[in-house]
Amino acid sequence: MKRSFVIPAVLAIITMFLVSPVAAATSQGLEWGVATGDRFDYTMTSTEEDVPSEDIYINITATSSDAIPDPLADWTNIPEHDLGFWWANGTSMGLSTLIFLGVYFVGGKFALPTGNWTLIQDLLETEISDEDYISDANLWGVEWSQTENATHEFRITATYSKSDGFLAEYKLETWDTSEDTIESSIEVTREGLPAGGGGLDDIIQLLEDNILYVGIGIAVLVVLGIACKKR
Repeated sequence: MKRSFVIPAVLAIITMFLVSPVAAATSQGLEWGVATGDRFDYTMTSTEEDVPSEDIYINITATSSDAIPDPLADWTNIPEHDLGFWWANGTSMGLSTLIFLGVYFVGGKFALPTGNWTLIQDLLETEISDEDYISDANLWGVEWSQTENATHEFRITATYSKSDGFLAEYKLETWDTSEDTIESSIEVTREGLPAGGGGLDDIIQLLEDNILYVGIGIAVLVVLGIACKKR
């Protein structure tokens, strides 16, 4: 292969990798990881007598027609999708969806754009207070707490999958802070989530988050290898 052909070949392959992902993501790296028709199954457990411990699912009935603002500078400008809430048998949850009111104390989102979790956290920090953040290779989330009295605290936690941005776990808990124990709770946990991050998981997630650049690097190495063989 002639040297004059190597550079155009490399550029052509890079362009092939870049066209689709860059068109989908904003200049801040944000893009949706969900689509209309997606379904997410959950296991709900509760210590409250009036809240059943049953499986449920949430589906996206329609994604937002609004594009992610570019740049995104305000948490409240994140578009929202239309959702359906169902018991596992296909019956609408109806008023039982009120258990999710706590989500609005931690930002009010069931789906977030993926690709830039640092930005997502920075935006939420300007909206709420008394919160702590959770982040590992697979999940990002927020925990908000409110003191009820000298010995009790109410906590709301919402975590999101870093791969698709949809709600991964939601918890409402009443803590006895004097004993550091949970007195009551409602937990909604998404099925099929990967285990917590760390070690190899972090490396795998890093590769997944940068798969575009990994692909470009491999393509360049292949072309250069062919060029060297031909010389």
